[in-house]
Amino acid sequence: MSAHAAEFNAPGLVNLRDIGGLTLVGGGVTATGVLYRGDAPYPGDSAVPDLESWPPASIVDLRGVRERARFAYQWAPDSVVHHVPMFDAAAPDAAPTDLAAVFVRMLNCGEIWAGDLLRAVSRSRGATLVHCTAGKDRTGVAVAVLLLAAGVEPTAVVADFVRSEDALDSLHRRWIDAGVRKRDSPPLPEKYMHAPVEAIEPVIEQLSATPGGPAQWMLDNGADPADLDNWRARLRGGGEK
Repeated sequence: MSAHAAEFNAPGLVNLRDIGGLTLVGGGVTATGVLYRGDAPYPGDSAVPDLESWPPASIVDLRGVRERARFAYQWAPDSVVHHVPMFDAAAPDAAPTDLAAVFVRMLNCGEIWAGDLLRAVSRSRGATLVHCTAGKDRTGVAVAVLLLAAGVEPTAVVADFVRSEDALDSLHRRWIDAGVRKRDSPPLPEKYMHAPVEAIEPVIEQLSATPGGPAQWMLDNGADPADLDNWRARLRGGGEK
């Protein structure tokens, strides 16, 4: 381990959290131990997160094929991994300068990923981790869609998204330690190193403006109605974890 890695001392995910406890429309909060969101794991990770259940029963990896292959991580044998490539243009090395526009483009190609995403989280036999590389952009949009479709208050969705801001310095150091980026790599666009409200708000606005709301948006983009019902029950505490 390099001196820098020893100083950093973060051999595990740094932008990881359980999205339990978010306020639901009409009252109540989302269940814990159902959905985690995070950045990507790397070979050599050893830290065990302080979460209700780890390793997760299911993992939804939103990264593209090249990203996954470059730093392949071996999950526990009992964990089921679902590869749902979402939007390669949001990968760190293809970082956009206008996050809001890229987020909306993700929605506009929702038929590619929405059904597979919902199927994976709704049919999981336990906690599901949704992740990309940073756990901020692709994960941010995917989780926002899942939360809104389940009836989470939009203000709570925004608050959850901006929490990634606190992890971005640690993420950058982790990428260098893991070899994802080099110390002399060209700097990422400044806007990429933030999780601004202005980036996620257009996503919420577009989903909310869909006739029938976010849940109908998922159905319109290939989601199974039974998966949607099961997902809403699980996240709202009315189904099996």
